[in-house]
Amino acid sequence: MLRTRLSLLAAAFVGLTQIGLAPAALAAENLPRAVTLRFIGERSLPAHTDVDGTRVGGLSGLAFDGASKTWIALSDDRSEKAPARFYTLTLDYDASGFRGVTVDRAVTLLDTDGKPFPIRSIDPEALRLHPAGGALYWTSEGDATTGMDPVLRAATADGRFLREIKLPELYRVSIDAKRGPRNNLAFEGLALTPDAGTLVVALENALVQDGPKASLTETSPVRVATFHVASGQPGPEWVYVTDPIRMAPAKAGGFADNGVSDILALDAETLLVMERGYSAGKGNDIRLYRTHRRNATDVSAIEALSGATWTPLDKTLVLDLTTLGVALDNFEGMDLGPRLENGNRTLVIVSDDNFNDAQTTKFLAFEVIEKSGE
Repeated sequence: MLRTRLSLLAAAFVGLTQIGLAPAALAAENLPRAVTLRFIGERSLPAHTDVDGTRVGGLSGLAFDGASKTWIALSDDRSEKAPARFYTLTLDYDASGFRGVTVDRAVTLLDTDGKPFPIRSIDPEALRLHPAGGALYWTSEGDATTGMDPVLRAATADGRFLREIKLPELYRVSIDAKRGPRNNLAFEGLALTPDAGTLVVALENALVQDGPKASLTETSPVRVATFHVASGQPGPEWVYVTDPIRMAPAKAGGFADNGVSDILALDAETLLVMERGYSAGKGNDIRLYRTHRRNATDVSAIEALSGATWTPLDKTLVLDLTTLGVALDNFEGMDLGPRLENGNRTLVIVSDDNFNDAQTTKFLAFEVIEKSGE
């Protein structure tokens, strides 16, 4: 049975009952921990890997099961290649290197009627495991072109529906595209606080009423919303401001984008944010940022950020993946993994190959090195 302790920080951070309480070790100066990453290694799945009659691909979410020491990867297949699903995996790495990846089995996600999701009825993107019974929380971006709203749901280890968390009205799509999430730019990131009491959800780019999409000249104000796990009630919201698109496409008018592709809660106030960019003819650009909410405005009562006054989450660059010297791809999922023998945590990120033969499902492993203060 899939379960996770999600207690990676419990020994260091105590007394956390909600996202608004700072860890005692940081309370005096209210400073986030400095984070650096040491690259351990990379491994990729062979092209056209099939498991349990399904093509493995589109891996957009990643979660570590601390109890079984295995991993779970969510496919963003909209039930087009096979019914919407997630996979269990075994990753073999330690401080000295990354030796291999094994995809163990496929698990079909079921709708509220206990049936597989019909074609294009869902767009899975991010997931996290909860320690109480191994509930798997996951998001769908929906489809603004068809009026399908984003969702935040929980499933059992065998894919059965558990619950759905009701979202505030501003996250519902609008057919006239004057408000709400932009198509394919909705709930891309999901985190769970170390006390397992709060879910944190991040959009990929701004809501229509909040500001522009990221462009070569403009940033995008992304809402980061919280939900109390037990009650499902919404909590504070903050704003994360993306970088502009860093590379112009090779040909004028070519496709290019940049946005949030996943988030992790490093402690009750600090997130690790992955920004994923792509420019046609140039490739991918991936950056990891540490954010802290010490001066950020709670914008949950602000219906439109555009024209309003607010302070975003601060952000500090942790790693520009273009400096690693490895071929980058469409990285969309990440989670903290098992600790190394020296006690340091590990981080693994995974790429979504878009079921495209020109792309790769790739895993990168890192050692996480933390120091008190900035």
